[in-house]
Amino acid sequence: MSITRAFDVKLKVLPLIAMCEHKYYYEGPCRFGSGDTLQPGYDGMANARRKKATVDILNKMAEENPNFEILEAAVLQRTDDWDNHEAMWEALKPSVDACDVVIGSASIACDDLLVEYASRFTKPLIITPDSYASNTAIPAAIRATARAGEEDKQTEVYSIWRWDQLKDILVTLRARKIMRSTRILLATRFANPTSYSSIDSFNSFEKITKKLGVRFRFENIHELFDQMTPAVEGGNPTTPGRATLDLTEEDKAEAERMADELVAGADFVEIERDMLLRSLYAYLTVKKHMDDKDCCGFTAPCPDACSTRRLNEMKFTFCLTHSLNMEQGIPSCCEFDVDSVVSMQALMAVSGQCPYVGNTEPLNWFNERPMVLGGTERSANVLKSRIGANQAVYFMQHSVAHRRIQNPGKNSKYGLQHFAFDQGFGATIRCDCDQDEGQIMTLCRFSPDGEKMFIANAEVVCGDGFEVPNCSQIVYFKVKDIDKFFDTQCDFGNHLVMVYGDYHKELINLAKSMDVEPVVLEY
Repeated sequence: MSITRAFDVKLKVLPLIAMCEHKYYYEGPCRFGSGDTLQPGYDGMANARRKKATVDILNKMAEENPNFEILEAAVLQRTDDWDNHEAMWEALKPSVDACDVVIGSASIACDDLLVEYASRFTKPLIITPDSYASNTAIPAAIRATARAGEEDKQTEVYSIWRWDQLKDILVTLRARKIMRSTRILLATRFANPTSYSSIDSFNSFEKITKKLGVRFRFENIHELFDQMTPAVEGGNPTTPGRATLDLTEEDKAEAERMADELVAGADFVEIERDMLLRSLYAYLTVKKHMDDKDCCGFTAPCPDACSTRRLNEMKFTFCLTHSLNMEQGIPSCCEFDVDSVVSMQALMAVSGQCPYVGNTEPLNWFNERPMVLGGTERSANVLKSRIGANQAVYFMQHSVAHRRIQNPGKNSKYGLQHFAFDQGFGATIRCDCDQDEGQIMTLCRFSPDGEKMFIANAEVVCGDGFEVPNCSQIVYFKVKDIDKFFDTQCDFGNHLVMVYGDYHKELINLAKSMDVEPVVLEY
């Protein structure tokens, strides 16, 4: 498979050094020093040292942040003849075309070259601290030109006075690059942009593409179902006579290998092997279609698909598909919740963590029992011992837990459970979040119109439901103000996406860079 994950995307950074060399010996308001520093040729050596110092700083940062790729430095060079030859700009163009962002270092008598860069190119420009007074003059000149309407498109310009500010900007630009290169495979039954169980998802795909850059590819869900089994003579019922991506013998062998691996690593297995294989066939089919359509995310409807009775007939659910996708850094969500898929991508882009998603609600109590699907006596006792009976707490609940919620580079302890109570089909991974007490979470979700982003921190209290079938995997967590949290969530919707760790500042920066309003609830 060649699916490009958020984890695989690098931000290509071009150092651009603006230099001036004096051709003659003289002193004055643009030339000061003494002895050899005033002689022709000295500026060339000084500029070379400045270039190396800038590039060394960037390379060191890239060693610590491998998501940044530092390209070979380019130069804008002139003399005190104030030359500005077109050949210099023509030579620069291939380097700018190959990068995502330019790090501009200016020196005396060169500010105008970086201002001209902004009139010729659209790649974002960051002015470095070693640019001295230029790091306020250059952004002011570029922004004023844009405000005056003299340029068709404003070149983004940032300026920093400390090198440690650079990483935050690059993290944001990389995350935005990820969002703009995201393509999501949508398996649809009906033509609606939302499912019958996910009415709070995006209400306009066209608007989301225009605003966030995310694009969508569509697949008829019956064609997808047909291709989860080996090819039949004459073609599938939905596409007779056509060659399609049907399940192959190689796929079946891979499913057997994956089943062996999943079973061998599990603490408990409560699903028959045949049922596990059926869910793995679905996963492998979805991955092939994602790869074929150059997609890096997936969602499919639940009740809309369930009511066809084909899930029951084929004995699988998409739960395992979503779990295996998420633990690999591929955004994937049930219930045709496209909003959650895009929100996952945003969280992964800024955090490098693997997300979880679920129905997210304040917990109600009845007779000192938590009222949730799959809540157990153990759940009630754990909650009472840690926060007290009838105390305000939130929960997130679904059946798409995975092995890398805690650590994106290592599997945690897990079990395998079936989804359907009676017939035992629909493989799910269960992860006991009870081990994560005290862990800080970051939660987010876009509003259905894509204009706002919900951003919040919370703290894990305990987990439950990992041994119970169906959508009963539970994470209980504390928030600062439960009523405010709920009232704010009502502008965004049911499913919230979460990762472990505090990334609310990174999400705020990303939202602002996409002209999305961040709505922040700090813990």
